[in-house]
Amino acid sequence: MTCGDNHGCECSDARSLVYHYLDGEMDHAQRVEVSQHLEACAECRDEYGVEQVVKALLHRSCCSERAPEALRIRIVTRIQEVRITYRRG
Repeated sequence: MTCGDNHGCECSDARSLVYHYLDGEMDHAQRVEVSQHLEACAECRDEYGVEQVVKALLHRSCCSERAPEALRIRIVTRIQEVRITYRRG
């Protein structure tokens, strides 16, 4: 899906990266690309706002403990490996 504006990325790409954007788990170039998309696309910006609220509610109500850093790194690395494999396939 696209909003019709030419601002660097498709709506589906921006939406698939929204949690990484919220968590600051992307490189600077990706962050700029998603940020520009959210500035230009009201529909994605609205969805981003909803995800911000959901994340804040979840964090406040149930996530007082943080996973060990080594585990978090292993999980993020594996997710990235799966995405690369999926994109190639």
